[in-house]
Amino acid sequence: MLPFSLTLLSKSVTGIALLRDLKIELTVAHPVPFTIRNQDSDHVKAFKWESIIDEHGQIIVLTEEQQRKRCQKYVKDNLRDVLVRENLCVVGAEEGPNILSVVVPGYDIELVGRTDLLIMSDVVKEYPHYMERLPGVKMLIDVKRNAKTDPGAVYQTVSELIALDFLASDLVMALLTDFTDYWEFFWISDRSNNYVNIRYVPVAHPSAAFAMIRVLLTQSDAEISFPWVEEPVKRCKLKQVLPASEGGGSSGIIEAIERYRDIESVLGPDTGMAREVGRQVVRSIPIFSMYT
Repeated sequence: MLPFSLTLLSKSVTGIALLRDLKIELTVAHPVPFTIRNQDSDHVKAFKWESIIDEHGQIIVLTEEQQRKRCQKYVKDNLRDVLVRENLCVVGAEEGPNILSVVVPGYDIELVGRTDLLIMSDVVKEYPHYMERLPGVKMLIDVKRNAKTDPGAVYQTVSELIALDFLASDLVMALLTDFTDYWEFFWISDRSNNYVNIRYVPVAHPSAAFAMIRVLLTQSDAEISFPWVEEPVKRCKLKQVLPASEGGGSSGIIEAIERYRDIESVLGPDTGMAREVGRQVVRSIPIFSMYT
């Protein structure tokens, strides 16, 4: 089985290969124009990146760890009321075990990795070891300061959504954002022409984005009417619509080799992965298939 690292799926060529293997297409949903009113009680300011000013007026560049904590606090502060009401919490998942690791049912594909933030049941505050079970998980948030300019960021977020959907009991969504003017929501929608549709909607203002998150956290229905989205959002579980695997033909072998070369160019040789690709090549040769 050839593993896909969720981090390496941020490389466009690898992410495209994964979606092609699973017969998944990305389809845009049309947003409704959003007009912010400064007097609106739900007005949310954009996140301020990179530095803070201390009590002496000095600019201090934040470490990566400090940025993560500030990102988590930013989400919590802007959702505090609904989190308390729905018994939810925001947890950081960027460190520790690969919480989003799963074998795709019916496919010779394993997704391995984690995400930045998860919104799930607040039971994990009292029992942190429950986090790996993803109790009551609602959504993941993939935070990238350069999300707007990184074409591969979408594929990493979508792969995280795929993994979370297989692991979670309920319907889930994903958000890719820079916490300023780029907010893109993703969800598994339906199947047409033997392809699964993962739909997405772009939102440019944090007030609109947090309004959508609040709706998501208070509703678990398959169909939700979101503010700033033209049509009702219809969601489903991927296992309900994922086409059956057609098996590893010659094109699958070629793609496996290409994926290995792509990963090798970034991280260097990986003996285990090379052996697995070799086994796939051997299994594809009829005379040897009975021995593998």
